[in-house]
Amino acid sequence: MLVADLLHSCTHEDVAGAAVASIGGDFAMAMRSEAVRSGLSVGALTASVVSGFVLDATEHDWRQLTTAMAGEDQPLLSGLRAIAERMLRKRAELARSPVVRRAHVPVPHAAAYAVTFCSLG
Repeated sequence: MLVADLLHSCTHEDVAGAAVASIGGDFAMAMRSEAVRSGLSVGALTASVVSGFVLDATEHDWRQLTTAMAGEDQPLLSGLRAIAERMLRKRAELARSPVVRRAHVPVPHAAAYAVTFCSLG
């Protein structure tokens, strides 16, 4: 139930921003810095991170989240911090990894699909 409350409330930008401010300290400064780099408000970044967690978290990530929340005085803030710190770690790892250039592959225009589909019929 607490995990559902966290996911429901912290996907809202204003709530997420207030939660980060409530946690404060180095964590809030790290989130603020990442938000600036991303061109977002702290609340928008945090809400996006929570939404992204729902989409790409592994079973291990979910277990870590419930462990981080278990027995805490403020389990929702603890869970939010665990989710956000996961994102900060991933971004730091990406920043340290060598840049790999991708070949530019043009995306066909939708009209090309229509012509191909119509000519098959």
